[in-house]
Amino acid sequence: MEAFLFLTIAQPSELAYYSDMKYFLSLALILACSVQADIYRSVDKQGNVTYSDVPDTQAEQIELEALPTYEALPIPVVPADDAQSQVNDNDENLKKPKYKISIVSPEQNQSIWEGGGIFTATATITPELNTDRVDQVQFKLDGKALGEPQTGLAYTLKNIERGSHILTVSVVDKQGKVLKTSKSVLFHMHRHSVAKKQQIPVNPPSN
Repeated sequence: MEAFLFLTIAQPSELAYYSDMKYFLSLALILACSVQADIYRSVDKQGNVTYSDVPDTQAEQIELEALPTYEALPIPVVPADDAQSQVNDNDENLKKPKYKISIVSPEQNQSIWEGGGIFTATATITPELNTDRVDQVQFKLDGKALGEPQTGLAYTLKNIERGSHILTVSVVDKQGKVLKTSKSVLFHMHRHSVAKKQQIPVNPPSN
């Protein structure tokens, strides 16, 4: 079904000074409603001007200027690696606290006699661990990590061999990067021997 658009503007002599304004308003309305249609202008015997999108032998076609067009700019797609890099950069921008961390127990050069190779090491830290950065602490014995990084400042060591050992504790970020390490503590583990003395029978001299 075809749709037709007609718009008639009367031009009485007493309103002649409005003719130009009505002309431009009419064109604007037609342009808004019929972007793709051809527009025709006709004038009847009474001087009435009619605009229509229906061709007529008595009407003249009006050449309309092409409407300006706009092409949206493409939205840049950030690769997943770059997005992760941006997240890491944001993490790096978080202010790194100036941690001070030290071992409270055992003390330097302490000898441990009780416990059968089991004792609890404790540390102290200032300021508190930054939860926004997900900072944690890592205990190490003789250079080897004890378990996974943790937020607690105590760690129970088990089955420690007899002898001297070095204990340290570090603050690490969520990527495992060391931010601060305590001074090392040398301690000595003593364990009671369970060996039993063997009695050797003495044979009496034979005659």
